[in-house]
Amino acid sequence: MENYEPAAQKRNNGAVNKRLALDLALTILLLCALAYRVTGDAAHEWIGAAVCVVCIAHNALNRNWWAHIFNGAYTLRRGMATAVNLLLALAFAALIITGVLQSRAVLAFLHLPGGMELRLTHTTAAYWCLPLIGVHIGLHWGMIMNAFRKMLRIKRKTRTRKTIARITAFAAAACGVWSSFDRDMFSKLFLGFSFDYWPEERPAILFFALNLSIMGVYIFITYYVLNLVERKHERE
Repeated sequence: MENYEPAAQKRNNGAVNKRLALDLALTILLLCALAYRVTGDAAHEWIGAAVCVVCIAHNALNRNWWAHIFNGAYTLRRGMATAVNLLLALAFAALIITGVLQSRAVLAFLHLPGGMELRLTHTTAAYWCLPLIGVHIGLHWGMIMNAFRKMLRIKRKTRTRKTIARITAFAAAACGVWSSFDRDMFSKLFLGFSFDYWPEERPAILFFALNLSIMGVYIFITYYVLNLVERKHERE
């Protein structure tokens, strides 16, 4: 008998893939935007404009989520997802608005005022996106892995794959903890550190690797801690 997917399942898979593609694009663009010491101010602003476009597209694709935010029962996972999504919306709104008001390249013709307070808010909002996106991805990590398994036609889990995945996750999380100290994330998130830096002797690719690993810490913590809590709740 020929294997086939029902039309509804294909549409659902297509929607999931579109959301994952937009999430991936937004994450990559944000990491590139954070690297303005590497890319320069003009490139930073054009990347920021792309972030704005993808962010709007992402929310348009997920408009049903916004329409039903007050409907249905709230589990622990849904409550966390809603809180994180609202905080992300706030962070991106602050990021985009302050970016527009400081523009010196894309919107130079508007002669907008800029200012240190705007820069402070812009930088703080940008770095808060790293842990928030990490938690957001961690909440949906199981779905993301299932989508990738379908794309790669991996039909079953094996003990070897699970062991490799867990070792990789622990290693990435350990790297992310070190990176958080190296990038002085506490100051960036809580002390209003508005001047970023990146030593010229360090390769640019390391900048992206460190920030990605910082995001990975929050993916790791969210996914594993939430799974443990849910399993404990199921046993009770």
